[in-house]
Amino acid sequence: MKRLLASALLWLAAGMGPLAFAQPGVHRLDDSLSHTEPPNLQMQWRPHSGPDAGDGMEAWVRVRVHIDTRDWSGRRGRVYMVLPSDQPPAVEAVWSSAGALRAGRLVSGERALVFSGALPAEALQDMLSVRLRTGPDWFSQSRRLNFHFEFEPD
Repeated sequence: MKRLLASALLWLAAGMGPLAFAQPGVHRLDDSLSHTEPPNLQMQWRPHSGPDAGDGMEAWVRVRVHIDTRDWSGRRGRVYMVLPSDQPPAVEAVWSSAGALRAGRLVSGERALVFSGALPAEALQDMLSVRLRTGPDWFSQSRRLNFHFEFEPD
């Protein structure tokens, strides 16, 4: 079946918004130098045949991650990628990593461990290849996904 382009335009944002603390002992990291390639994209209908068939929409994007770790240089702990819950439907992100961060999966409203150990002196950097998926009830013309990173020191 022919792949149809959805009319929804999707923007991804990394590091936008004020510094926030999710819970005691959890610190939001500055990832304002992170960016996506391309900066915006269109969700497409998933194919109805093959091993990955199913209803819904998906998009692929590369994310050049740059997490400023200077304030926590040398501290041991865990870094999580967070996708806050916003409007329905939920979005699933699955990614592979080309460097310092772990590959993983998360859904809107969750967080996933991407790094554990001593933080580097300057920054955590990586290139992630991300697949975004959502259900067939995606009606938004545009939607901003506000991924961010949190640090929990040991």
